[in-house]
Amino acid sequence: MATKPGEKVKFEDLGVEIIVTKGGDGEISAAGGGDGLKVGKRYECEATGIQVLVTKPGAATLLCNSEPMALQEPKKTKSAD
Repeated sequence: MATKPGEKVKFEDLGVEIIVTKGGDGEISAAGGGDGLKVGKRYECEATGIQVLVTKPGAATLLCNSEPMALQEPKKTKSAD
């Protein structure tokens, strides 16, 4: 199943909502537990390239093709001296 950019995904049983920022060929799901999701955090699937943004937090773990998605770290920028 292809995931498209701009697609909103709701996991009502967990109270979590995300929006796809970069699509790809994979299926996104969520499971209860884990460290929980926070608003504004981005997650990605390295295997498919899918990226998502959390719009409604909850105690859940995001999965892509049944594998946990990785939290994207903010990009480091060079400081201006």
